Amino acid sequence: MAISAATKAATDALAVNRAPTSVNAQEVHRWLQSFTWDFEKNRTKYPTKYKMANQTKEQFKLIAKEYARMESVKDERQFGSLQDVLTRLDAGNRVHPKWGETMKVASNFLEVGEYNAIAATGMLWDSATAPEQKNGYLAQVLDEIRHTHQCGYVNYYYSKHYHDPAGHNDARRTRTIGPLWKGMKRVFSDGFISGDAVECSINLQLVGEACFTNPLIVAITEWAAANGDEITPTVFLSIETDELRHMANGYQTVVSIANDEAASKYLNTDLNNAFWTQQKYFTPVLGMLFEYGSKFKVEPWVKTWNRWVYEDWGGIWIGRLGKYGVESPRSLRDAKKDAYWAHHDLFLLAYAMWPTGFFRLSLPSREEMDWFEENYPGWYDHYGKIYDEWRARGCEDPSSGFIPLMWFIENNHPIYIDRVSQVPFCPSLCKGASTLRVHEWNGKKHSFSDDWGERMWLTEPERYECQNMFEQYAGRELSEVIAELHGVRSDGKTLIAQPHTNKNGKLWSLDDLKKLNCVFKDPLQDL
Repeated sequence: MAISAATKAATDALAVNRAPTSVNAQEVHRWLQSFTWDFEKNRTKYPTKYKMANQTKEQFKLIAKEYARMESVKDERQFGSLQDVLTRLDAGNRVHPKWGETMKVASNFLEVGEYNAIAATGMLWDSATAPEQKNGYLAQVLDEIRHTHQCGYVNYYYSKHYHDPAGHNDARRTRTIGPLWKGMKRVFSDGFISGDAVECSINLQLVGEACFTNPLIVAITEWAAANGDEITPTVFLSIETDELRHMANGYQTVVSIANDEAASKYLNTDLNNAFWTQQKYFTPVLGMLFEYGSKFKVEPWVKTWNRWVYEDWGGIWIGRLGKYGVESPRSLRDAKKDAYWAHHDLFLLAYAMWPTGFFRLSLPSREEMDWFEENYPGWYDHYGKIYDEWRARGCEDPSSGFIPLMWFIENNHPIYIDRVSQVPFCPSLCKGASTLRVHEWNGKKHSFSDDWGERMWLTEPERYECQNMFEQYAGRELSEVIAELHGVRSDGKTLIAQPHTNKNGKLWSLDDLKKLNCVFKDPLQDL
């Protein structure tokens, strides 16, 4: 058959310039280094007050082909273990019930953080001008999508294999009831995606990932394993192997703005605000989940906090950024005080408001009380005696007609919500450093628990607009609110939250709560 002129021309051209049959990874990376955009005409959707240099490198030099190969291997190991090995071992039902309830909070809230990190890293990709830096952010976007799926899968796994799936299978529609949600949203959502792109990087990569993922994702695997949970280490350690690259992205973000005059003007204030906002939530919540949400303790939370937050992050990690003008947050020393008592204060309030949760809590056993007193001298006289009184009044039994929130009202201990962190506090009862201060603005009263948050609010009050649960539900009866927000199990009457983790214990229902006639009231109305 005669060959056409066009085919002959193509054949001759290929004979002279052979098409490559494979591409070396380093060749692709060199191509990425030379890749560029028209920066003069570049318009970003999310402008930053900082000027990011366009010569910034990406430390991991990771290209898409290598990324896909590496992550697929990790996924095969993780999902293979979950679907086969751990299922055969009935791992879901080997988890201690107290820890099974803790994971309802940890996996659901972390999923929200990972989801918002997708948008945060996308904003950074849009603002950066260096090709390699964009490449690093792109890989992180893919990571965050993967992590969102992984956290969702933890809930899916527990929903199928844990003895009490309520909370794992429907937290997305019930988690907004309680006071922990809005504080979590402040650190995992608002801080990651609201405002300046580089400031979001400081929140996400420099503080969230370089500081708090160590206790949140690494330390939690030790606590999980100690309490019979093989699922969480399998998933969370797979996530943590990506976090190192995200920390490097945060480092390179700082490098990219090092020569910008705005960096010396804003950077350390933005870092201090990001750290204080996050520690104000993570320090008490993580300590509460570890120590009160476990049967078998690993070590006192204050030791974990000092190692990961104070020494490793505040000292070593931030110290390496010192040559770029970065200083350890001025609030770090005050945060250290919170690491000792703040989580004990928070559990007292969390247990008092247990009906508003989507998980079960239980009072410390006698053995656990001894552990608390040994590691936190003075704990029993302040907290233990209260728990003994609540237990004696039958707080776990629905027929008692008593929930601990009533004790706070009877003893005139009003509970406030900090406007900046959205974390509840009781100034007349807390053993930590919280003190009440109130400001009025735009015809509305706002409560604060510390100097740092108060200063942040006075600088930008519009940034912290948010209704807290007492303002939102003021005048509403407790069981009515819970029913409206789907805080019940599939029978339509039994509460998802319970004040004990006893498999054979009686469960509270909407009717039990209704008999108490608890009505939400905003304590600021009395001031």
